[in-house]
Amino acid sequence: MWRVRAYRNWFAADTADVFAVSLRTFAIPLVGLAVSGSPFVAGLLITVESAIGLVLMSIGGAIADRHDRRRLMILLGIIGTALSVAVTIPLAAGMMSAPLFAVMVTAFAVMNGLLGPSNDAMLKSIVPMDRFAKAQAIREARESCVELSGGAVGGLLYRLAGWCPFLASAILYAIATVTALALPKRTDVHATMETTTAATTATDNAQDTVPSFLTQFAEGWRWTLTRRTILAAIAQGATVNVACYGSIIGVQIMLAERGTDPALIGLINTFTGIAALIGSLAAGWLVGHIPTGRLIILTFAVLTAAMIPLTLTSSYTVIVACMSATSLLFPALNAGELGFIYGRTPDEMQGRVSTVFETTIGVPGALTPALVGWLLQTPGLGFRAVMILVVVCAAAGLALACTTSTRHIPLPSRWEQAEL
Repeated sequence: MWRVRAYRNWFAADTADVFAVSLRTFAIPLVGLAVSGSPFVAGLLITVESAIGLVLMSIGGAIADRHDRRRLMILLGIIGTALSVAVTIPLAAGMMSAPLFAVMVTAFAVMNGLLGPSNDAMLKSIVPMDRFAKAQAIREARESCVELSGGAVGGLLYRLAGWCPFLASAILYAIATVTALALPKRTDVHATMETTTAATTATDNAQDTVPSFLTQFAEGWRWTLTRRTILAAIAQGATVNVACYGSIIGVQIMLAERGTDPALIGLINTFTGIAALIGSLAAGWLVGHIPTGRLIILTFAVLTAAMIPLTLTSSYTVIVACMSATSLLFPALNAGELGFIYGRTPDEMQGRVSTVFETTIGVPGALTPALVGWLLQTPGLGFRAVMILVVVCAAAGLALACTTSTRHIPLPSRWEQAEL
């Protein structure tokens, strides 16, 4: 795949975008806490960004299936650069207020929701199905590297000045724009859509255009939500996302409120990133030798066990150890489960299916930061209340993994015979 220029350019553009999002995600709660002085407001800002992005994501998936994905990626880079600069200037000038910052966070969410799905949808147009599981494993390794460096870099940049992460984000979005410009101007999905449209016209002269946006939008939801295995994965993902978001945001805001050095807060992401990188290097072997259904169960079991100690202590060392342990198996789970789901999804529906899937599993997680901010202010419990919620949700996800159809997902060599 690395010998294919289109893949290299896509990977560079997508990586720049992911790194920009990582820096912004790290900075938002810290800036929110600084400009408002309230943990609840800091958590609420993350909820606003996540919720708006998820609500718009399914619309963005339909857009990605109807329009030139290369142009959408370019537009994402241009708007991301402009918004990052628009946040950097008032922060650097000391003129940022909580309402203004909320507006800018909302703008980022709208951009990600409508244009972000084009990056994911573009991959299936470049990589053939027989290499798709490998491509997913590579993405997991990349995500681990971003997590490894994103928190540390974000912490160091924020320590220099609150506006530095957003300046770096502007530079990264500019890089994403340049590399997206180097992508092929036409993709397989558009050729597929044109072929499908031509065939439809031949059988029905009254229909000589691509189906309407609303028709394709509804088709994406209908197709996705009528697949039993996808529905099971959605139920599990929605539950476990609450646990994951709760632990990450709870730790971040709790440490920030305690006055912990931002560089140390970011260092937690570095340790979890190292663990995830180790896991991603083993992901190819794990997915190839352990049925994906069993990997899902094992991953959720480790998550549940690792979070239990944090209901008893908020020690920085214990936090690092527990958070790192949870990161080891998720790369293999994602490579297997997402590789199976997207690999078995028709190319012309990649944008819609991926965004419906991500939207439905992400909505509960998007609401979690506001809940976490509220729980952190609970008298006598605080961080412990957050971690009790995390453990309960992780255990519920494990129970679903043991009893639903995802437990039957086989090895990749047998994916072609398995049904969604």
